[in-house]
Amino acid sequence: MKQTSMHVTSLVLDETNPRYEKKTASLEESLAALLGHNPDKLLRLAKDIAQHGINPTEFPIVVVDGERNIVVEGNRRVAALKLLGNPALAPSEKLKKQFAAIARNNVIPRRVACVIAESRLQAEHWIMLRHDSGNKGVGIVPWSSAEKSRFSGRSTPTGKALLFIDAASEWFAHDVDLVENAHLVRNGRITNLGRMLADPYVRNRLGLSFEGDVVLRSYSREKMKPVIARLFSDLAGSVTVDQIKSKEQRKDYLQQVEDDLPRLADRLEIPQAYSKSGAEAGALASSEGAVEGDGQEAKPTKRRRADFEKKLFQGVALRNVSLRTSDVLDEAKRLRIDEMPNVAAVMVRAVVDIVVTEVAQKLSWRRNQDTLKGRIGAVLSQVDPNKDNPELANAWRFSQQDEGALVLKTLHSFVHAWESNPLTSDVRKLSMAYGPLLLLADELLEKKGR
Repeated sequence: MKQTSMHVTSLVLDETNPRYEKKTASLEESLAALLGHNPDKLLRLAKDIAQHGINPTEFPIVVVDGERNIVVEGNRRVAALKLLGNPALAPSEKLKKQFAAIARNNVIPRRVACVIAESRLQAEHWIMLRHDSGNKGVGIVPWSSAEKSRFSGRSTPTGKALLFIDAASEWFAHDVDLVENAHLVRNGRITNLGRMLADPYVRNRLGLSFEGDVVLRSYSREKMKPVIARLFSDLAGSVTVDQIKSKEQRKDYLQQVEDDLPRLADRLEIPQAYSKSGAEAGALASSEGAVEGDGQEAKPTKRRRADFEKKLFQGVALRNVSLRTSDVLDEAKRLRIDEMPNVAAVMVRAVVDIVVTEVAQKLSWRRNQDTLKGRIGAVLSQVDPNKDNPELANAWRFSQQDEGALVLKTLHSFVHAWESNPLTSDVRKLSMAYGPLLLLADELLEKKGR
């Protein structure tokens, strides 16, 4: 094989690509087949290429057949380049506009480095190494969930699970069984624990929250130990993903362990923090090491605002909404509330409105869609029909009541009241109130199958 550079327009997508259900007869058919039922994947690839360029560690493989340069490996990358270069090739008006929007403000590569194979047979070995799940170690071996999280360091469900295991292993270091079960979960059931901790209702009942690489617990170690020990024991043993897959199943599990859960009346006035760095935890709350004579932990000497958020919608990640909606949220999350209070205030309202509107449209709701209050209320009624989710209490109160210091009119004033300045405290409270609603709205899309 030899390496060369080719113009994107000279490359031909493989009509017999294994990704297709049947052979395609034209470029347009090939593009439509690659876009398939989930065009967001190719849109995300196109956006990544537009922002970062073509992956320099992977070259498309091309076989020359007469005057045709057929791409036998790397069809998705080449398809993304073709659509960015000519959005009119997309099979729908919506996709044409989306690819055009991505290409508009970026420099799109016109040439791509390729590897020329003498024949499909010569290329076959290398293609199999790319797509055959590591081929027993010969090809690319996919990372486990834990390995991905350690590399990315992002606030993913698995990342939270790993951080929580570290925290629990320190909190209960002398409980051999608990630590051993935590080790088993880390090595074999980490995604199950991540699924549990990604649920706001579960976190609230366990008394846990996450801020970056910090775990906050709202109860003393003594009060939390029974349910933490039970959780690790169950996940390391008999509880499988099929038993905690849905929100209802996770609620059922918490009912089964009700006797082990701490009482709400025992919540600490100021949450206690754990961080791998130690120094950061000390900055967030007082030291974890102080214990009073009766076994209760000493009260912290440095007060911390438990509800403090530096940026909008901290910890909120949406995976089932459209690409554009998730991009709006990601961009809004970069805003520091204290540095840009006016823009942050506007974006709180914008993000909430965009998400609840998308949910309603995708699920074909028609009732109560004329006002923002109605749209928020429609989602709340679906995700919390009994109004018993404590994490949504403020969302209900702020959006569905007509009186009070902080109600829906505050959101409207952020956009329409040009003569008043938003308070950072209001922006922060609304961000925290609607964050759980956004997460549950996203889960609703997954549950209803979009």
